[in-house]
Amino acid sequence: MIARVILLQGFETDCFFLNKHSCKTQLSTHADKRQLSLREITTNRGSIYDTNGHILAMSVPKKTLCINFRKIYKPYINNEINIDPLLDKINLSKKKFNKLLRKNKDKVEYYLKRKVDDDTYNDITKINIPYVYFIDEYDRIYLSGEYFSNVLGFTDIDDNGLSGIELANNNVLRSNKGLKKIRKDNLGRSVEMLEIIKEPKPGEDIYLSFDKRLQYVAYSILKKHVDSSDADSASLILIRSKTGEIITMANYPSFNPDNRQEFTGEKIKNKAISSIFEPGSTIKPIILYSALESGTVNLNDTIDTGYGLKLYDKSKLLTDYKNLGLLTLEGVIQNSSNVGAAIIAKKTKKQKIYKTLNEFNFGGDLYVDFPSIQNGNIKDISSWDDALHGTVGYGYGLSTTLLHLANAYNIIANDGIRVQLTYKKHFGEVDGEQVLQKEVSQEILKMMQKAVDDGTGKNAKIKNYSVAGKTGTVRLRINGKYSERNHNALFVGMAPASDPEYVAAIIVRNPKNRPVSGGKNAAPIFSEFMSYSLNLLEVYPDIK
Repeated sequence: MIARVILLQGFETDCFFLNKHSCKTQLSTHADKRQLSLREITTNRGSIYDTNGHILAMSVPKKTLCINFRKIYKPYINNEINIDPLLDKINLSKKKFNKLLRKNKDKVEYYLKRKVDDDTYNDITKINIPYVYFIDEYDRIYLSGEYFSNVLGFTDIDDNGLSGIELANNNVLRSNKGLKKIRKDNLGRSVEMLEIIKEPKPGEDIYLSFDKRLQYVAYSILKKHVDSSDADSASLILIRSKTGEIITMANYPSFNPDNRQEFTGEKIKNKAISSIFEPGSTIKPIILYSALESGTVNLNDTIDTGYGLKLYDKSKLLTDYKNLGLLTLEGVIQNSSNVGAAIIAKKTKKQKIYKTLNEFNFGGDLYVDFPSIQNGNIKDISSWDDALHGTVGYGYGLSTTLLHLANAYNIIANDGIRVQLTYKKHFGEVDGEQVLQKEVSQEILKMMQKAVDDGTGKNAKIKNYSVAGKTGTVRLRINGKYSERNHNALFVGMAPASDPEYVAAIIVRNPKNRPVSGGKNAAPIFSEFMSYSLNLLEVYPDIK
């Protein structure tokens, strides 16, 4: 025994004649190899800010509970370690732990509980069970709650973007892990950091154009109206006209971003950009622009809607909700005449309407970097029959999203100038492209103002501000047929109409408390939301 002690301490070996084939030399080196380890260094994902610098999403440090199954296996099965106090703290059954142990018995680091709360961490550190330790990680938290969640999206447990803006900007927001060399004690716990091999790099922050205050207001108003009308859902978009910045994009219902159990189903969808629908009467100003710009009609023309219209030889007679008689072009918009709009569309060449719809970006890419964004659809001109030539005039036979509608009206608000929409905050000047005739765009805006002053959109009025806009009430297609009881209600408008600074688009999907219309269900949302927003955004009233 004395000889072996001399060998171990003096010569770092336990070799002698009888064990020379199984002994080790340089024992301190072997010990170092067992105790040295490489461990990743985590750092934070970039934060997301609103336009005013309020934090919407950020990553905070959290502790993850780890266990060395290889080391703990024998002591545990020999009843030398009591694991029960630990299992109680993390709410893990003995049966499940035993199953994990058998399956992973050779693993030296197994994540037993990811990102535990502070109280649990403090309780476990007092238990002092061997081969159990913590490592540092980060957890994503959302300070904006449900009213932003289906727009911002969410990350997985490893802080990688899975949906929404988190996914679209993952390459910017994500962090790059570092690497360090550590020394561990006999229980597998890190006791000394020896060397930084690779420095970690935090993710970059991003600043959005959204206003957290208005997002909350929009969400609350949508919730109130969806509940009162027994609707399926609703969405609202607010755009700053001159810059194309999206100030608000709200959807109700939504989900709790702090509860991963809710990260499935319809509620996680950003329906303002992913849900397509037929635009109905909100397309009428665009069709009228096409007819005026091409010279098919002029401002002094009148349209006789009293006799209705047959879209093709054997079709049923198309009529309005009442006999509107002889209408000016302004009257077609003001009274939302389907017959008048169809007559104007039929007079205008298909190719011209198709070209105009494309100029307004319907069916096209808006180049707004949202995952799951849809473009809608305009049928190829070769497949336009007599029926579609007419129904396109009042918004049937094509599909769009709420963002596309808001973009189209924003072009009109800007006197025919198209600016690039964005959810990123602008820090410089914004250039636009003149895609429509300025004078014709201004005439369309005046007609839409009349629709709010004295027409179907009068519930969109705002005290001390002029408003231009258009309602839409669209039958839903169910089992291949248009329903008489299921509708979408729409309103798209701009204010102040004298010099539009903001455009807002609203859709209420399938409200069931009748009667249903864009004027009843969507226009009041515009009025309520914009009354608050224009005041908060310090837009000067244009009506005394």
